[in-house]
Amino acid sequence: MVLQGLDMNVDDIDILCDKETALLTNTKLAGYLVEKVDYKESAKFKSYYGKFLIEGIGVEIMGDWQILDAKQTWSKMYVADADSITHVQIGTLSIPVTKISLELELFARMGRWTAYQKLRKQVDKVPAQQGLFWQKKPFNEKPLPQAQ
Repeated sequence: MVLQGLDMNVDDIDILCDKETALLTNTKLAGYLVEKVDYKESAKFKSYYGKFLIEGIGVEIMGDWQILDAKQTWSKMYVADADSITHVQIGTLSIPVTKISLELELFARMGRWTAYQKLRKQVDKVPAQQGLFWQKKPFNEKPLPQAQ
């Protein structure tokens, strides 16, 4: 969300993907492994979950992620498919990120109403920005200056 221009606290990077991609990170990111990606189920979540530490930054992988809502119903599997992502351009990199509409859905499903309201207020605050978060076409940020 920060890459999309929103003021949110960042502790780590969450990567939402399918089961196969999640399991593949065990080999592709083996040198950064903290907690092996494997099927895990908790009181509120189930997914192919694991942790990595890359350049001092925590990275959490969640494949086929599901959330148990207040009605004790498991959500659909969230996998960051083409309908739920957009791309942010940073320099020459095109970075896939989850759409703000999906982030709002996830916060609501998890019952994280403080985070939901904080995000919702930011989106609602500037009418010109609403289109950035709700449209289908990607948001392209100006390239960062190149190091000299």
